[in-house]
Amino acid sequence: MGLWRTRIGRRGLPWLILGLVGGLAVWHVFDYSEAREQDFPQVVRPFFNPLSPKAYRLAEPGDTLDRIGLYLASFSTALCLVAIGSRFRNQTNPMALWPSALALSLAATWYAATPGPAFDGWPGLGWRVILDPLASFWTRLGVGLGAVALIVVILRNLAKVWPDRRFWLDRSRELHVRGLAIVAVWFVFLRQVELPGLVPTEYWPRVFFDLGLLSFGFVLLRARPLNAGPGKLRPRLTVGLSWGGLVVAGVLLATLHRPLARLHAVVPGKIYISAMPSYTGLTIEQERLRFRTIINLFDESSTEASPYHEDEIRFVKEHNLRYLGSPSDGLESDRFLDETLQLAQNPDAWPILIHCHGCMDRSPAWMGIYRFVVEGKPLAAIFAEIERHRGSRPKAIVTLQYRRKLPSRAPAHFANDPDAQALEGRLAGTRDPFLRPNWNRTATGRRVITRIDPDPNIRRP
Repeated sequence: MGLWRTRIGRRGLPWLILGLVGGLAVWHVFDYSEAREQDFPQVVRPFFNPLSPKAYRLAEPGDTLDRIGLYLASFSTALCLVAIGSRFRNQTNPMALWPSALALSLAATWYAATPGPAFDGWPGLGWRVILDPLASFWTRLGVGLGAVALIVVILRNLAKVWPDRRFWLDRSRELHVRGLAIVAVWFVFLRQVELPGLVPTEYWPRVFFDLGLLSFGFVLLRARPLNAGPGKLRPRLTVGLSWGGLVVAGVLLATLHRPLARLHAVVPGKIYISAMPSYTGLTIEQERLRFRTIINLFDESSTEASPYHEDEIRFVKEHNLRYLGSPSDGLESDRFLDETLQLAQNPDAWPILIHCHGCMDRSPAWMGIYRFVVEGKPLAAIFAEIERHRGSRPKAIVTLQYRRKLPSRAPAHFANDPDAQALEGRLAGTRDPFLRPNWNRTATGRRVITRIDPDPNIRRP
């Protein structure tokens, strides 16, 4: 706070922070650096997307960038509440503009807490639902009335201070907030458009929105609402409590838009993957997707069983769903994989939810096998999709697994896919830990491998 009180701090520090945040956003787009895996350091894992996988992951609705926007907008809302509650409406502080600032902050908080589009087809509660003919009348009416109320507050407050506009313009120059306010408006406007040629889609609009909210927060901080009143501890405590409450409310609202963590549509309306679902998440999503089958790719008999597993089983029984769990016996993994692939092609089983614990390894790897064996997609496109979903390259174990499982299930496709043929080269010098060699001796006494059998002592992914 000492630097903030100096002239250089008041003028230059916000711009320095904005520049650093913007630079960090650019760095995430071009950062391909990843440490080698300790388990399989020799496995070559190339990138398959034109930009860093992190950027594609951050561009997803409800992910990190949207959550940062929620934090920033909630903080601005808390600042406005404290400023209005302090009742310091005089000519030495631009307090007459706080109602407009509060309405804008509330709108930004609502916008950040309602990331769209939803992966399950739900129209959501964002402002775009007002124009969505698929949404219910009451949803469109409620969101529309809320939007109108905020607009009325903003316009009414601006009309009230309009006669003294020159005073407020001069005051904005004294506080050094004019440039920050212009930047905030410009970046928030850019959130509403997708600039052509900028990839990944939705990454830069979300970055711009966060930069706009950060600029707006600096504008509010320069009005010194935390220093209003006889003491500083009380307003700061009020801001903290208000901010915490708004963040909790925003996270709960965001949960309605994404009740299942890392939900991804493999085939919309038919097959979905996600992280380990909670009972509440399943309850919300079941009303929208009407799952008939749930497949758990994680062995819940292990010591790493999920605490949500019992709730999942209870949900399956209550809704009379078909459930398929991963076997604990490694020798059964091939049979289990084939059974899941058959179910995925059975219309009576749709829609299907396939999940593991984090939807980072097993579920995306299964999706890739389905894409290759059933849909016949090229392996390069499959790895690119997994990269975007994970936010990093697939683990080396996926390369080992694909070399082991794909040739027997799609031999013609595997033989003609150049990236499938390149798997062997990427694994040069690396032994598959899930196979054990069967040695025999030739007539000369030389030991050779005549067959590779599954190792029953190793649990498979």
